[in-house]
Amino acid sequence: MQIDRLFQIVLILLNKKTITAKKLSEHFNVSIRTIYRDIEALSFAGIPIYSLRGKNGGIKLLESYVLDKSLLSSKEQNEILYALESLKASNYPNVDEVLKKLNLIFNKSSNYWIEVDFSRYGSNDNTLFNNIKKAILNSQAVKFTYFNTNGETSQRTVNPLKIWFKEKAWYLFAYCQKKNEIRQFKINRIKNLTLTNEYFERRSINYNINSNDNDISKKIVKIIVEVDKSQAYRVYDEFSEENISKAENGNFKVIMENYENEWLYGYLLSFGEHLKIIAPERIKNILSHKIEQMKKNYL
Repeated sequence: MQIDRLFQIVLILLNKKTITAKKLSEHFNVSIRTIYRDIEALSFAGIPIYSLRGKNGGIKLLESYVLDKSLLSSKEQNEILYALESLKASNYPNVDEVLKKLNLIFNKSSNYWIEVDFSRYGSNDNTLFNNIKKAILNSQAVKFTYFNTNGETSQRTVNPLKIWFKEKAWYLFAYCQKKNEIRQFKINRIKNLTLTNEYFERRSINYNINSNDNDISKKIVKIIVEVDKSQAYRVYDEFSEENISKAENGNFKVIMENYENEWLYGYLLSFGEHLKIIAPERIKNILSHKIEQMKKNYL
């Protein structure tokens, strides 16, 4: 992990004063070219580091340089540690060592204030997330089976770019080699994901989605519903408080906006007899028709 290696290079130079690129490359088991790229990165970051050629040459820091923790306020030190703990919660590699070193320098202890578990109960989603994360960090293409909103399956090979959480669901932004464009894939519809031996070059990308097979291609509809007071636990779990009001009978009036598709119809029906559509009339008629169709299954 580059950030850990950069930090260690600075610590080594603070202790040893001068060291050759060859010795650093052997210490970190990387190429000399990588070490020189690290030195360039440190220099761009404002660290007064330089290299000298010749018999007594090597890489060194400006004599007057010290890693002065007083340059950072206590609040800024905490923000750095909290950010690293957030990375640790997402299983980002090798953060533990950086946290330990910074805790020693700042004379602080970790609060371990956050933990993230990507998996659903009874699933093995963490393996899927870890493989996607590895592919993104390594710029490595992946293959998987994908189920769209209509239940149709397709085989995809994509260049994964970013994981995104939105509206209680995880998505993968990726360049789809089949469609030749950036697509959004709902992660719980990704099955049998494997890493390929194909690598790609990351570029600055504008994440504009062409989403013929994505939920976001559907129109957004505003719906007003009345939910029985017995469903308070669902109402406050699943809707924003500013969209909830109480009726005189104790029931809840909820205003919701969502993409209109089969998922939305199924979600509204999941409340059973505890939910009534107030508006629009069209949605009420659609659900009424679906209920009539459901009843036929039990005749």
